[in-house]
Amino acid sequence: MIRKSGVVLGVAALLAIVHTPVVAQSHGDSVWVNTNSGKYHCPGTHSYGTSKHGQYMTEAAAVSRHFAPAKGRSCASRHAAASHDTAGQGTSAHAGQVWVDARNHTYRCPGSSKYGTGNHGTYMTEQAALAAGNQPHNGKRCH
Repeated sequence: MIRKSGVVLGVAALLAIVHTPVVAQSHGDSVWVNTNSGKYHCPGTHSYGTSKHGQYMTEAAAVSRHFAPAKGRSCASRHAAASHDTAGQGTSAHAGQVWVDARNHTYRCPGSSKYGTGNHGTYMTEQAALAAGNQPHNGKRCH
């Protein structure tokens, strides 16, 4: 038993206090940290706020606690890349490339669901993906 502010706390109550996550004030400027994987996800991404074990915090707090950005890109760099993409003109960093899933050797076309998602994949041209033995996810080529 531990006394805190005149109240006697049991072990369960003390553990609840110790393990209460530090939560950011607003989810709008927060990342979602998956505490099992050690990765953090940016707002608007597929895995943002979805894992069972995680918490919201600022990106600076996540970095200071040695969490790594998902897919190796910080939210700031994602935001900068998005601001350079002008009204769908295809000037993003991966324009004209497919997302190759290295686990099942399939690729997804830009604009398709799960394009650019997953921890085991890479961007490349469709021709390079085919030359490496990968197949289109839905059976149809992108271009």
